[in-house]
Formats: sequence, C-alpha cells, structure tokens
Amino acid sequence: MRFFFLIFMSYFGSLAMIHAQTSRLYGAITDERNGTIDGAQVALSVGDSLVALSLTDGRGRYEMEGLRPGRYRLVALFAGYNGAEDSVTVGGRAVRKDFLLTPEVNVDLAEVTITGNRADQVTRTATGEIFHLSEKAKASGDPFLALREIPRLYSDMANRQIRMADGERPLILVNGNRYHQDIAAIDPREIESVEVIDVVKARYLKEGYQKIVNIKLKKKANPFIYWEVATRHNVPWRKGLGVAYFEVGNTRYALYGRAVYNYLHDEHAELGQTQANVGYLKRQSGTTRQDGHDYLGELQFRWMATDKDYIVAHVYGTKAITEDQGRGEGLLAAPDERPFTYSTTGNDDSYVLTASLFHKHTFSESSVLETTLAYNKNGNETDGGRLETYADDLFEDYYLYKNHRHSGRLDIDYSLDLANGANLAVGSQTRFTNDRIHQVSDQLPLFKHRRWDEYLYADYTHSLGRLSYMLSAGAEGIWLRAGDADNRYFRPRVSLSGTYNFSENLSARLGYQLGNTSPDISQLNPYNLSTDSLTRTAGNPYLLPSRDHEWSFSSTYNLKGFYLNPSARYRLSADGVEAYGYNDADGVYVSTYRNSRRLSNLRLGGSLSYRLGDWGYAGVYGYHLVDYFADQSPKKAFQCGLSVNGMIKKWYFGADVVYTNYEYTALSRKSYRAPSFSMLQVSYYFTKDFYISAAIENTLGYLRSVTDYRSGPYSSRTALKQVSASFSPWILIRYTFRKNRGKQMRERQKVDALEEGIRL
Repeated sequence: MRFFFLIFMSYFGSLAMIHAQTSRLYGAITDERNGTIDGAQVALSVGDSLVALSLTDGRGRYEMEGLRPGRYRLVALFAGYNGAEDSVTVGGRAVRKDFLLTPEVNVDLAEVTITGNRADQVTRTATGEIFHLSEKAKASGDPFLALREIPRLYSDMANRQIRMADGERPLILVNGNRYHQDIAAIDPREIESVEVIDVVKARYLKEGYQKIVNIKLKKKANPFIYWEVATRHNVPWRKGLGVAYFEVGNTRYALYGRAVYNYLHDEHAELGQTQANVGYLKRQSGTTRQDGHDYLGELQFRWMATDKDYIVAHVYGTKAITEDQGRGEGLLAAPDERPFTYSTTGNDDSYVLTASLFHKHTFSESSVLETTLAYNKNGNETDGGRLETYADDLFEDYYLYKNHRHSGRLDIDYSLDLANGANLAVGSQTRFTNDRIHQVSDQLPLFKHRRWDEYLYADYTHSLGRLSYMLSAGAEGIWLRAGDADNRYFRPRVSLSGTYNFSENLSARLGYQLGNTSPDISQLNPYNLSTDSLTRTAGNPYLLPSRDHEWSFSSTYNLKGFYLNPSARYRLSADGVEAYGYNDADGVYVSTYRNSRRLSNLRLGGSLSYRLGDWGYAGVYGYHLVDYFADQSPKKAFQCGLSVNGMIKKWYFGADVVYTNYEYTALSRKSYRAPSFSMLQVSYYFTKDFYISAAIENTLGYLRSVTDYRSGPYSSRTALKQVSASFSPWILIRYTFRKNRGKQMRERQKVDALEEGIRL
C-alpha cells in the first residue's frame, strides 16, 4: 500500500511542477449597496511575508501580476469598513477574487443596527454552498441563534443541536475538523463562513454521513476565557437538564470541559395493540411510564507544540439509566375468550468511556497531515419482563443481557493544495470492534462479534471556469465474525459531484455515491428480545453488508435574502437489510432480518427560505417520498416543515413545525396523526449573554402514531399516544461569560466523541 501512496504523490507532484508558472490575480471590491469602492487596499501575503499590494481604481478593480503558483492569504481593507480576508490558490491561469465590505458598526447590547448584505451572497462549491452571517447574527453572542439565519439548517436553540432542515443529522466540522454538536463555545463573531456539504467525500462515506456542516473560524491569538451555564425544566415536572461548559487558554494551550445532567420523570403514554395469527386473536390496552437520567463529562486539552504541530488529547464518558413500566388489560379472543391483566418492566443501564489523541502537522500552507488515534470501552445491561394473569393461568417471561464492547480506530489523512488550484487528499481508516453479547437469564452461549475494517481512499477537487467537481474513491476490506458466521468482504466506495454556476445566483449540481452499510450488532444478535408469548424478536448473524447507490440532483437560486433549493434523490440498495418474519413450528411469530434482493427510495421536493432583513427568518420545505420494496407496490409519503423566527429589540420569537404522514418498512406502515414536532418559543435577552426562554413543545395536538404490521398470516396494529410529551411547556435560563472574546488560540480544532456504545 505504501507503493500506491508513493505513486499518488509522485503523479500529483508532477502535476504541480507542470503548472509551476507565474499567474495573475484580479477582482473587484464593492460596498453593502453593490457600489464600487475606490482606493481600497488589497494585500497578498504568505505567513508574515507581504507578497503584493494593490489599490482599487475608480471602478473598484484591482490586479496583481507575476505571482508564483501557491496558496496565499488575501486581505481587503478600507477606512470605515470591516475588513475581509480569504485564502486563495493561484496557478497557471488567471484567478478572480471579489470582496464585499460592510460598514463598521457600534454594537449596543439593547439593540443592534446594521447595514450590509454579505449574508445575501451564496458561494457554490463542487459539493455544497457557502453562506455568511449578517452582522446582527454575529453580534448575537449565541452561535445557535446566529445559525438559524443559514438556509438548509435548523438550529435547535433549546437543545443546542444543529440539524438539516429536513431533520437529517449532519456531521459538524470546524475548519474542516470534527467538532461537537454543542458548538456553544464558539463566539459568532469568530465565524467567517458556514459551508453546507451535500455530497460527502470518501473519507466520510464509510461512517455513514450524508451531509456535513463545516464552520470556518477566523484565526485569533491571545489569552481567553469562556464559560456557560444553563438549566431547563418542564412545567409541570417532566424532564430537564443542567449543563456547564468552560474553555480557557492562550496562544499555546487551551482546556475545554463540559458537564451535562439530564433527567426524565414519569413520561406517560397510552398504548393499544391487536395481534392476530393462525388460531388466535389478542387485544390489549394500557399505559406506560418511563423514568431515567444520564450524565456526561468531557475534557479536551489542546496544545500548539510548535508552529507546525497541533495536538489534542480528549477523554469522554457517559452514564445513562432508564426504567420502563407498563400495565393494562386485554382479551385473548380466539380460540376461546379469556380476559387477562398484564404488567411489564424494562431497565437499561449503559456507559461509554472513550479517549483519543489528535495530531496535525502542517508541512506548509498547502500541505497538512492529520492523525487520529482513539479507543473506546462500552457496556450495556438491559432486562425486560412481562406478567400476564388469567383467571386460571399465569404467564411470565423475563430476559437479562450484559453486553460489552471494545473498539478502536486509527485515521491518517494527508491533504495537498496543488498549484493549479486543485486539492488532493489521501488517507486510511483502520477500525476494530469486539462485542460480547451475554444472555444471562437463559444461560445461552456467549455471542461474540468481531470486526476489522481497513479503508484506503483518495479525493480530488478542482474548478474549471464555471464548473467545480469532486472525484473521490476508496477501497474497503472487512473481516467479520458473528458467532459461527465468518465472512470477508472487499468493496469499493465512490463519490462524484459536479456543480455548474450559471451565474452568481443560480447553480445546478449532480452527484453520485456508492457505499456499503454493514449490519448493526442489534441486527446480528441471534437471541430473543421479546417477552411476548406470541412473538419472538431476534437478529440474523448471517447478514451481509448492503451495497448502496445514490444519485442526486439539486439546484440553488438566491436573491436578496431569498434561497430556493429544489432537489431529487434516488437511493438503491442491493442486499439491503430488511425486516422479515415467519411462524415457527410452535406457531410463534419470529421477527428477524434478511438481505433483500432490492430496496430503493425516491425523494422529490425542495426548500424555500427568506431572511427578513434584520428582523428574522422564515423557511419551508416539502418532499414527496416513495419507497420501493421487492414484489410490492410503491409506498408513498410526504414530509414537510415550517420554521419562522425573529428578533425585536431584546425579544426573540420562534415557531417550528415538522410533519411526516407515513414511514415504511418492507412489512409495516407507521401513520402519524399529528406533527412529529411543533414548538412555540419566546426568549428575553437581558444582555446578549444572559437570557430566559419559555416554550411549548408539540402544541398542535397529541403525539399519536399507529403502526400496522403484516407478514403472512401474522398481523398487528399498535396505537401510541404520548400524553406527557404533548402540550409540554418548559423554561430555560442560560448565561454565557467571555473574556477577550474572539481571541482564542490560532488552532481551534477539537476531536469529537467517536463512539455511541453498544445497544440492543
């Protein structure tokens, strides 16, 4: 493999020499009203060395000639305006770089007034779009509030999470490196741009990510301190949290910490179920209650060992406990009518401990090597029980599992900016997983799951005029042993994307991805997880990985606050893992999994958003979904959402609604009778760092769903009404303190927790 790596480096090194010739850099500087700026200073530098300096003419234009190929820092300055900067790569052809400068503003904590429209600009890349925050968003002091301004994203201020507008969870990167979903430590003033990536490279394909949000920060230096505390509770008492963050450091060292406590109290729901099979019909109804709490602790130490070496040491741990109880009554209607009462119990106790070490070595401005080493130890203990009492009989069942996982990873990634403006990245990912599933209650043999993955990849990104494209490919080897099943796989991964910019406001993108998805441990576990006397639930250790193809098309149009994004996506899985069931010799229905011949999904729709000047933001999205299962008619559904928010002086108002009518598997249909999420929220900012917020979640009716399941002679219908979660008000108080705001160390990359733990 070292031989192939040297071939890659030699080939692209030759390309760099071919393009090693002088070039020209030019562009225009405009103000917030798209007027030209005469006499703006434009400086080009490498490190601390000034390479060229130019002033704009009466038409706002500047020009620099005789430049050697390479990567530079370009800065535009003009008195009375905020400066702007960006990196630029010049090669054998002329490169254009324009800047928009906004007037300097004085920030009043009571109210922020700005003029400027850089937030209206959208930059298209080969794989996504780059957005900029308005000055008001940067001055807000809250990154989650500021990111609500970005089209395509939904920023959940209360839960401190970032999602795509359609609900999909993206991978969060900062300056191209892994970060946490809790980006609370970032001051919005540090945010240079936000990139939303639709077609991910081979580096992230293996981990199952479909979308990426990359937040680019300005480079700062000087001592700094940051801390934040918050608490949120439902009224009446249902669930809540307490959280504290801190970050301290200087030009060389930084220490980040986080502590979180969540609790859930008396989560009440109503449940009804009907089951039918050969020779019986069973009906039951009752209530369920769930209680639980979890803890999270984390520390990260960041060190600029030298000007070229950056190191992060990271430790992370969680502990979560949930308890479930249920009770009700029912009727076994066939073959004879027999009334009964029932009670159920369930407990889940899990922990995750992980440690990792990250090293970044910068050979030059255009050549970077990153290495990540991580080890995780996880445990999970889960049990469930059911007691049915008849007039003349008693049925009782119980299971207990004690499961453990050890896993680790080694990532090596090398990135090189070429003289022609292209970027090359090569790397490897090594993973191992060792699971031990221990079914204690029935004293079954230990189920062992061992897996070793080796993945090599290369990415190439370039632009040719109005066309930007990305080529990414990888080869993966998997050695898997699940119980007695022993398999080896060698599979390719491919990601291709091309974006054509018709103008500054209109673009179109085509994308293709080929990936592989290995079955989860819960799908491989062969032991029963059901306490129902009429059904048995178990996995299949002989499952194979699926081969996943995805074709996508999207277009973007933006104009003065409007952003329109129509899209189409088609996914096809060969050997996809699907639900499967059958009756065993005793007439008990067995629910398990198998590899299907073909699974596919089509999604058509788009999103539309409008930034309401300095006041707020409104966005809607809608998609038509079609699932195709082998030997079945197409299953159709739709998904839609609405988000509106705004600031009036010290008051924030927000409303959000998400609704999906159906979700399908090969054997079931889940119907939603109310929006899956809706919330009305109002916040008052005493200062931009201290606010109180009140909201009502799930305001548009009770959260209700009905799941219909059918396989051969077996069928069931399950109706769920989430009583406590509906019409649920809460109050949140949050305080943030920053000293030397925006003056963090030059490198801000962090290492995210890489393991969520073993769960059945």
